Amino acid sequence: MAPFFVLDQVSYCYPGSYKTGVYQINLQLQPGTFLAVLGANGSGKSTLARLCCGLLKPTAGQVLVEGYSTANDEELKYIYRRVGMVFQHPDNQFVAGTVEREIAFGVENRTLSSAAIRRTVDEGLVRFGLEAVKNASPHTLSGGEKRLLSLADIWVLKPKLILVDEPLAMLDPGAKKRIARLLADLRHSGQSMIWFTHGLAEALTADRVLVMVDGRVVWSGPPADLLTMPEQARAWGITLPAATEAAYQLGLKVPPVTNLDELVSVLWR
Repeated sequence: MAPFFVLDQVSYCYPGSYKTGVYQINLQLQPGTFLAVLGANGSGKSTLARLCCGLLKPTAGQVLVEGYSTANDEELKYIYRRVGMVFQHPDNQFVAGTVEREIAFGVENRTLSSAAIRRTVDEGLVRFGLEAVKNASPHTLSGGEKRLLSLADIWVLKPKLILVDEPLAMLDPGAKKRIARLLADLRHSGQSMIWFTHGLAEALTADRVLVMVDGRVVWSGPPADLLTMPEQARAWGITLPAATEAAYQLGLKVPPVTNLDELVSVLWR
C-alpha cells in the first residue's frame, strides 16, 4: 500500500533568523498508522506538527498529503480536509460562542444538508460526552472538557490524519484517563494519528516512535525499545512511565514494566 503522507527532506528556519527549527525530516505514513513523536520542550515537535498540517511551509523539502503539497496555496484547501490539528492549548482554536456552535463551525463549511450537519454535531456531542455543556461557552469549560471539545472539533470533520500536540498536558488524572481512552478508541477504529509528546507512557501503543533533539530525528523504532535504554531516553528529555522508573530505581532486573499492575506482579514474585 502506498503512503498517503510523506515528508521529504523537510527543514524549517524561523523567519529573520538562522535558527533551524526542523532539519531534514523524512517520513512516510501508511493509512491507519499511529506514530508518536517524542522530545523535550524546544526539540522541534510543535514546529514539525505545524509543518505536517500546512500551517507552516518548509524552508526546504516538501510535505505531501495524497500527492498535494503544503507549499502550494491552491492545494492547501485539499490538505486541510485531510489533516486535522489538535493544539496543545485548546483555547487557541475556539471560535464560537457555545460548545454546540463550536462543533458545528467546521462542518458548516462543508457541502452538507442541514439535517446532516445536525446529525454530525449530535454525534460529536455524544461521542465526546459534551451534551450537558452544549450551550456553555468553550472558554468556561474545565481543562478536560476543553480538550474533549478540541478533539470533537476535528473528529466531526473526519480527517484522514489527526495530529495531537501534548493532548494530556496540564490535565488531572481523571481527565487524562478519559482523553487517553478516547484517543485509543480512535486509534483502534483505524484513524491515522501522529501524537507529539515528551511522555513515553502515552506512546507505548504506537506503531513507531521518532525521537527529536534540536530539530533533528535522532532515533526511530518501536516504543518498547526505548524502555530498555532509560539513561539515553532521559538524556533526550523523554519522561519514562512512572512504573518503569520505579522498577529501575528498585534495581529490578526484569523486562521493563510499563504500569503499576506489572510492577506489583514483579514485586510479589
